[in-house]
Amino acid sequence: MAFLRERWALIVMIGIVAWLVLYMRQLAQEAYDPRFAPRPLSYSRHRHGVKGFARLLERNGYTVRSLKRTYRHLPHDAAMLVIFPLPLFADTELGEWKAEDAEALEAWLNRGGRLLLFSSDPRLPEPLRENAFQRLPMFQIPIEWSIDTQPALPAPWLEGIRVVRLRDQRVSLSPREQRWTPLLHAGGAIEGALWHYGDGIVFECTDWYWLTNECLCEADNGAFILAVVRKMLPQGGVVYFDDAGQGDLLREYTPRGFWGVAPTGVRVAFAHLLVLTAVVMYSVGKRFGLPCPTLPPAPAFGEYVDALAGVYERAQAAQPALEAVMDDIRRRLCQRFGLPAGATLLQLIQSLPADSALRAALAEAHYALQRPDLTPNEAVRTLKRLDEMLHRG
Repeated sequence: MAFLRERWALIVMIGIVAWLVLYMRQLAQEAYDPRFAPRPLSYSRHRHGVKGFARLLERNGYTVRSLKRTYRHLPHDAAMLVIFPLPLFADTELGEWKAEDAEALEAWLNRGGRLLLFSSDPRLPEPLRENAFQRLPMFQIPIEWSIDTQPALPAPWLEGIRVVRLRDQRVSLSPREQRWTPLLHAGGAIEGALWHYGDGIVFECTDWYWLTNECLCEADNGAFILAVVRKMLPQGGVVYFDDAGQGDLLREYTPRGFWGVAPTGVRVAFAHLLVLTAVVMYSVGKRFGLPCPTLPPAPAFGEYVDALAGVYERAQAAQPALEAVMDDIRRRLCQRFGLPAGATLLQLIQSLPADSALRAALAEAHYALQRPDLTPNEAVRTLKRLDEMLHRG
């Protein structure tokens, strides 16, 4: 314990260095590891996540859960499924995706399921894949980053919704063979539509970015998607977010360690820090050179007063003894308070505050110096009181 108390500053410094090393390791992982790439997970706080959308549904009476398994394992209580784009780095060959998953999703829709579809996905059954065409030649895009769309129908359940701001993907939805109702349009292009699939209902949109945490509060985005969900699920229910397609099934990915992801400069700096830490710890535990002699501690002022008072008491010279001690005290106090070394005791007293206890003790000592009948006991008592005041100050 004594070792820790004496070297607490060094221990704190080593802790800070270790924290910096761990922080650099995290930054290196986030920079090189695809697992840390932004994904639109249902409870992600990232600006491209959709935690705000999930919370919006929960606040309006819906139960929100995360689906981290294939469509074959879609729970029986699922009333609605939300599918966002598959990440670019995800390999659909990994995991356990099979043709039975697409068939299970199609059967669930035919039985009356509700689906929010925001992007084409190779895992989806063929009838559910995106049915869109390019609106502009490739060399003309992007003209603008976002577009403002309006409701395509004056439906009562869309009352109060004027503008829904989407990111312009330069595509337009095409009509389906089943009953198909456009809901959002911009300049003649259909950006969102509602269509029936067996006994189920599908809402499809050309963009998913408008439901992210960053854009949900823009225009009437949140009000529109809530109105769509209420139209599709008027009685409430359990809404599942398809998080299995966002990288959770990439189990065959082997994460790299610190030396595998850190740049060369970071690895060299880390090696230097390790060597420096070893040298510092060695120097702390081993003394270099001959030991330096320590100076004897100065005696306390009270011991000096008692010894000098005894000498002068035996010589029957109380007043000269008090005067010698007070002269030494005066010089010390003048140095402490920044007064000239030749300042008198009276000048020192006058420089102190009127309510100061030290001033009162010095005044008493100054009065004792003027008494010709001063006894040794009175001189000692005066100096002891002054000694107490000095220790308090």
